[in-house]
Amino acid sequence: MWKTQSSGGSRVEPAMKQFLPPCQLKCPINEDIQRTNVLISLLPEDPDAAREPIIQIGNYLYEKNPFFNICGYICGLCELECNYKTRGGAIRRRLLKRFLSDTYTDYLKDKDDFDTIKDKENVAVVGGGPGGLMCAYILSKKGYRVTVFEATERLGGALWLIPQYRLPEAVLQTTLDNLVRVAHIDVKLNAKVGEGKLTFERLRNEGYRAIFLAKGTPYARVLTFNGKPVEGQDLSGVIYGLNFLYEVSHGNLPPDYFKGKKVIVIGGGNVAFDVARIAKRLGGDITIACLECENKECKDGIPADEEEIEGSWEEGIKIVYSRGVQKIVGEQGRFKAITSPRCTSVFDENGFNPQFDCSDTMDLEGDVLIVTVGQGPDVAFLRKEDLLDERGKLAVDQFTLQSLRRGYVFIGGDVRRVGFMVEAMQEGVIAADSIERFLRGLDMHEGRKRDFETFGIPLRKDYKSEPETFWMPPEKRLHFQIFEKGFTLKEAREEAKRCLTCGPCLSCKACVSIGFEKSLYAVEVDEEKCSGCRICVYACNYEAAQLKEVEERLVSTTDMFRCKSCGMCVVACPSHARKLVEDDTEKRIETALATL
Repeated sequence: MWKTQSSGGSRVEPAMKQFLPPCQLKCPINEDIQRTNVLISLLPEDPDAAREPIIQIGNYLYEKNPFFNICGYICGLCELECNYKTRGGAIRRRLLKRFLSDTYTDYLKDKDDFDTIKDKENVAVVGGGPGGLMCAYILSKKGYRVTVFEATERLGGALWLIPQYRLPEAVLQTTLDNLVRVAHIDVKLNAKVGEGKLTFERLRNEGYRAIFLAKGTPYARVLTFNGKPVEGQDLSGVIYGLNFLYEVSHGNLPPDYFKGKKVIVIGGGNVAFDVARIAKRLGGDITIACLECENKECKDGIPADEEEIEGSWEEGIKIVYSRGVQKIVGEQGRFKAITSPRCTSVFDENGFNPQFDCSDTMDLEGDVLIVTVGQGPDVAFLRKEDLLDERGKLAVDQFTLQSLRRGYVFIGGDVRRVGFMVEAMQEGVIAADSIERFLRGLDMHEGRKRDFETFGIPLRKDYKSEPETFWMPPEKRLHFQIFEKGFTLKEAREEAKRCLTCGPCLSCKACVSIGFEKSLYAVEVDEEKCSGCRICVYACNYEAAQLKEVEERLVSTTDMFRCKSCGMCVVACPSHARKLVEDDTEKRIETALATL
């Protein structure tokens, strides 16, 4: 039986510096990527025999990330910092998690509830998106009585706006249903806090000792030019991407909704490309117009993911770069065209501030204009609940997420800063920690700052190439079914083996979790035998073997936070001053601290 004990990488006290793989540092919730990659690589070849270990890996991931099976479809942030990225191609971590999801999502309905005694305070979570649910999940596991107040008829928030060809509805619904079940979270749907008598004050009077506000950004931003709203946005045929995605997610649009129509989509982010690709599947002839330039490497490069851009191009969607919207032209009350000046720059030293050359314009004609330039929070609600400062900005501690106006309120997710799903989840994690400290009367800052440092790529002569991504041909995928082929068991094992396991043993412990080793190995140095010759330093590929001065002579030492326990320094030592010894984590940390 594979154990699911926690790895040292996310449990060591934050006072000491930890070296972690760059993928794990990139992950906003610090997922143990190296460890689970190793476990996947060790799966049995037989699918029936592999099922139980897959579920055990899933259980380990689920403890920290109850959305991991959704991440397998839509999140690949860790791949952006993979040490392998520029050598053989980043490890396909997203597809590895999707491989686990193929088994684990079906298992979720049979997963046992958490056996937690709910003997702590009542906490209200306002907003049932990823941030709110993550906070509720963590607090509920710790014994708090958590109620989620969701304004709509279903949990999930913006996750429902993701096209089904990227995230199947069944996977999302199964994840949400079982998350609230296994963690025993109370949910109130169609409960819009801020309307009628449902206010923060009422929640306090009903016994909720703390509130986490994670309402998201429910309002689409209007199109502006030189700081002023562009006229014509009230024309028939002009719609906003957020509203469009809502209608699609509720099944309110027929399959041929845009048949025979020219559709112009304004925006350069992933949401704009989601809108464009959905509109293509509804029969439209699609053109995307964006402020940003085609070169993603420049400061004004288009922000959408490469896969989104490539997929859109393959599906016949045209992209017009470096163009804004100066004017929306109508005819008899209907949208007809936009006048687009060339955008010369998008950002300056103060942030977003697009500049235009109005002597260089072009007209783009169409039947429908979809504006997808971002969304914003419910400002009226925030002002009513006294959560804004004098400048109209959220008054919130950026580290603890505690409101500076109301100490029992904590604010996070897209309402604070629009980002990826896993970034909202990160804020849910932070808010849960802050709320517990607040309710327990603990210091809100002490001991929370972690000192992490990325670990470099191990030296290799050759690096294996990344596997191909298999998509259905463009002409066969203009539907709402998943068109990306996932990994088979064999492919998942091979891809996981390609991982260079960049982090030190202390941040992994996969070998211990499956019983391959009883404990980690520590490198002990006999200082009396050591001659200070430096051979161990040259032999170590991880900069763990070092020299220190002891009584006016140099002797070798080992930084156990870097050590991979490979034994290269041991076999290289001509004085036999080094040896590997079995060591538990606590002793290993003590040894490491002694070298600092």
